[in-house]
Amino acid sequence: MYQKLQTGRATAMAELLSDTIDNVNLNDVAVSSTASVGSGGTNLLDMILPAGAGFPEEGVEVGDIVYNTAVTPNVATVVGINGNQLTLSNDISVTSGVPYRILSRTNSAATLYLGTVGASATLKVRTAGGDDITLDNLIQGTTIPIQVVRVYNTGTVNVSNILALF
Repeated sequence: MYQKLQTGRATAMAELLSDTIDNVNLNDVAVSSTASVGSGGTNLLDMILPAGAGFPEEGVEVGDIVYNTAVTPNVATVVGINGNQLTLSNDISVTSGVPYRILSRTNSAATLYLGTVGASATLKVRTAGGDDITLDNLIQGTTIPIQVVRVYNTGTVNVSNILALF
């Protein structure tokens, strides 16, 4: 099923943790759909976009982020667009019938709200200045006063319901 979605400026990070992609500078969901036959590896094909429309007509651009919503974290960036076919930066296991979302990027860093923090929690982030840091002694329900561009999968432990605030 194809859906054109719009969201607010707070972005939930649960599905988007990545060790390779700056992932908090996200804006709106451009496309939410299911991959078609012919998808796999770094190729994503969608045959159910609206008639006569391809990814460019839906507002998808090189640099946008695609994530496999069935397996998390599983995130890639769009590196090429040809009508209803995308080339991705890495294989995120999007094959025929697998749901995915494409999120538009901005250049903004964000502060993070930590919704749920468990025992011995750590949060690894990349700052807007390019520093990779790991935070511990986290408190649930607080905002981290650091401008962040990436939340790492590796090094982030027992923290969930993270929101990126712009």
